[in-house]
Amino acid sequence: MIELALKIVLPVVMIGIVTLAAHRWGPAVGGILSAVPAKGGPILVFLALDQGATFASTSAAAALGGAAGCGVFCLAYALVCRRLSWPLAGAVAYAAFLATWAVMLPISAWGLAPSFVVTAAILLVSRRLLPVAPPTTHRAMSTTDLPVRMFAGAAMVVFVTTVGPDFGATISGMLTTIPTIAAVMAIFTHAQEGSDRAIGVMRGMTHGLLGFAAFLTVLAATLVPLGVLGALALAAITVVTVQAIELRAALRLHHPGPSDAPLMPEASE
Repeated sequence: MIELALKIVLPVVMIGIVTLAAHRWGPAVGGILSAVPAKGGPILVFLALDQGATFASTSAAAALGGAAGCGVFCLAYALVCRRLSWPLAGAVAYAAFLATWAVMLPISAWGLAPSFVVTAAILLVSRRLLPVAPPTTHRAMSTTDLPVRMFAGAAMVVFVTTVGPDFGATISGMLTTIPTIAAVMAIFTHAQEGSDRAIGVMRGMTHGLLGFAAFLTVLAATLVPLGVLGALALAAITVVTVQAIELRAALRLHHPGPSDAPLMPEASE
């Protein structure tokens, strides 16, 4: 009962924080926070406790392909959301995720380090190709907005941790990284605040996914030798460090300071 409560509470709290942060500080911050492993982290911990460290380590390694797929999901959604309605844009983005994960699956057999390098490359390229959206204003949240987002995220966590082990460690890893919080943020933002705002969220999310990939890599490498607590602590330190760097870069990109302004040529005397 306690485990089920945690499976529900953790994603609900995270989606609430992300949604409020996006409305308070903008889509860049909300997108980066969306990529924090508040869903994938608990799922892998529950898998380690239920199925053992080796099972969870294999799942974390397989999840790297899903992390790359999440970057392509964000890119695909951002590229089509101006022309398609949110159901069609979501379908295209999910298809892009599955195709990327299928390509990454054989690459994961090369080893953890090559898999991380390829994943990081895909994430950086996806970020580079994202369209730029003009600054937008957002509307006030409806009374049903936040509860529906929370329910959608919690339902996926319960589903993955309940059904995933029946399909083995590799499929569990893929299910761990299925874009749920990303999809909730993209679809709700697109439907309620417009495509430009959704593109901003997707752009912020690609800044956060590199930290998620680093989290998965550290967890996969250390779960067996260090155990759940040691591996989780090291992975948490890693993701906080990377996310802090990415957040600083994203905020600097969206709100350049005086030192970032182009220098004006000096007037000739």
